[in-house]
Amino acid sequence: MAHDIVWTAGAEADLLRLYEQVGDHDLAIKVLREPLKRVLSLLAEHPVLGAKVHGTQRIRRLLTGPGKRFGIFYVVEARRIMIHVLIDMRQDPELLRLRLTDL
Repeated sequence: MAHDIVWTAGAEADLLRLYEQVGDHDLAIKVLREPLKRVLSLLAEHPVLGAKVHGTQRIRRLLTGPGKRFGIFYVVEARRIMIHVLIDMRQDPELLRLRLTDL
């Protein structure tokens, strides 16, 4: 049975920010929406697919998009997968560390 994918408000804001950064609608579909759709479909069926994030107990990470550019950080909770962070992995690692601190 597939897990439900739930986006936190922070992850939804991340997604919107990434769409804005890409700018072009057709390009956003190609580099962001379609890869996300595929990986989230896999994740719903295989929730432990992502590697555990070093130094955390529950957080897992999957990479997607061209060049594995986007990181999806999530936690499995019962029958739900909580997406907490969606980030361009080319950003400052300190920003990511701060986002993951409270999870």
